[in-house]
Amino acid sequence: MLLFMYMIYVIYSISQLKKEGKRVSLFTKIVVYGLLVLSLIKIYFGLVALIFSPLPLIGTIVSFALGGMRFVLRIVIATALLLLSLSLFLDSKKSDPDTPLIEHWLRFGYHILLMLL
Repeated sequence: MLLFMYMIYVIYSISQLKKEGKRVSLFTKIVVYGLLVLSLIKIYFGLVALIFSPLPLIGTIVSFALGGMRFVLRIVIATALLLLSLSLFLDSKKSDPDTPLIEHWLRFGYHILLMLL
């Protein structure tokens, strides 16, 4: 859920950058919207596993299967978050080369935190 809210914030930030006249690459937009869809799919898998978990035998099998899919999805999300950090860094350096490096490190740290949650 935190990833979903963060992606909404990033989409809002990207729209503000476009209003200011700064460039945002197509790759960044694709990664952000892809992460938004992946976070919705992860939430859906969690809800389905929660719904089926009280059932005796079928619930266990479904929960294990969805748990495996969520694990693979977490790996894909982690990779996409790394790509998002790199893409935002390159976009920032292209449009405003004087941006302090600490801002990028903080964003990268937050992406690492999202990977661990």
